Amino acid sequence: MIINFILNGSKVSFNIPPDLRVVDLLREHLNLTGTKEACGSGECGACTILVNNESKLSCLMLSAQLQNKNITTIEGISDGKDLHPIQKKFIEKGAIQCGFCTPGMIIATINLLNNNPSPSREEIREGISGNLCRCTGYHKIVDAIESASKSFCRTNEFPKISPQKIINIEKLIGKSKANVFIPETLNELWEIKKNNIIYAGGTDILTKRRKGLIAEDKNLICIERIADIKKIEDRGNEVFIGAAATHSDIMSSEIVKKNFPILIQAIKVLGSPPIRNMGTIGGNICTASPAGDTLPPLYVLDAILDIRSMCSKRLISIKDFIKSPGVTDLKSDEILYGINIKKVPHFNFHYYEKVGQRNALSISIAGIAILAKIVENRIEDIKIAWGSVAPTVITSNKINNELIGKEITEQNLKSIFPLIDEVVSPISDIRASKEYRRLLAKNLLLRLL
Repeated sequence: MIINFILNGSKVSFNIPPDLRVVDLLREHLNLTGTKEACGSGECGACTILVNNESKLSCLMLSAQLQNKNITTIEGISDGKDLHPIQKKFIEKGAIQCGFCTPGMIIATINLLNNNPSPSREEIREGISGNLCRCTGYHKIVDAIESASKSFCRTNEFPKISPQKIINIEKLIGKSKANVFIPETLNELWEIKKNNIIYAGGTDILTKRRKGLIAEDKNLICIERIADIKKIEDRGNEVFIGAAATHSDIMSSEIVKKNFPILIQAIKVLGSPPIRNMGTIGGNICTASPAGDTLPPLYVLDAILDIRSMCSKRLISIKDFIKSPGVTDLKSDEILYGINIKKVPHFNFHYYEKVGQRNALSISIAGIAILAKIVENRIEDIKIAWGSVAPTVITSNKINNELIGKEITEQNLKSIFPLIDEVVSPISDIRASKEYRRLLAKNLLLRLL
């Protein structure tokens, strides 16, 4: 497949297997070894690059996705022999350690400062939360980024393109195991959908493919460029969110911020900045994991899913759509087109929390989403959903009704604990015991205090 894109200021045209991972293309075939690979699953950030000035993980991208994109690696940020200002600050503040993780951190820092030129130290830690340091701590790294922010000039410009820098490699690099299709319209998608695997962000599917859970010769369809399923629209009494809207798209949407702060809270603790730049809300739903961060908020918001095929459209509640872990009501000829959420102005309390084993990139041990109308410390209306404490997200009208009309006191909330025990059915796994999950499910309700 001939793929044309811009790489560190050079126009390039390569004959590349479309299913070749971007990290392998960069390191093994283009000798751009500053981009590192370690985890291969999006957890360490060593492979971070800029795609159209947005941080993404090259271990979770296929070469076909580079078509007509502007790519910047660590090798492309300096001006000749003059280091980038952020690189200089890393040296000045002693933040350079073994060098394995540093390139990804510097790329992540550029992404952070482009979006937030004057971050607090807490925001800096969040900005590099997807970049693990294998040597020691992060104090000097945060110092370096804080210092760089004081002189950083925000820019949306890519490295300048030199007309003399046009590289063509006609020789095929390796052998393709599968085709990768990237439709730009729904009509194009319907023509090629049959028997092919659909993905958008790739943060789940490509990890499974690397682990051998999906056959390497299975053709893939990346839907990240279909505009109809990326939009976020205010439709009067409700909001539409396209299934291929990334978590970052949603976090930056003023429509969502205004109407559904509970969804913003959940996405803020989902993965890391590059994961949020890649992963989509539709992917989080269709993965159907009880630990999916967007699911409890979508349950209490009574989200209605727009499901489409070439010839039909149907609407279904998210509660009816998700059947069990990894199993949904999606038919083989259908896609999740988008999510419709009615506005809920009467709820004045939006709350989401999950408990995990670490502060970032953490899979939920237990989580809770609470929508409530609270007047003078009394609950007038409430909806609660728990994640990671049963095969699917748990809601209970019985519990909601029992709380309505009650004053928020520790005694009143603890009186609900027996009802919670009735509805949750946690398991023990590598992250936590079922007893601990059951205890968390009850104690998280005390956040109402």
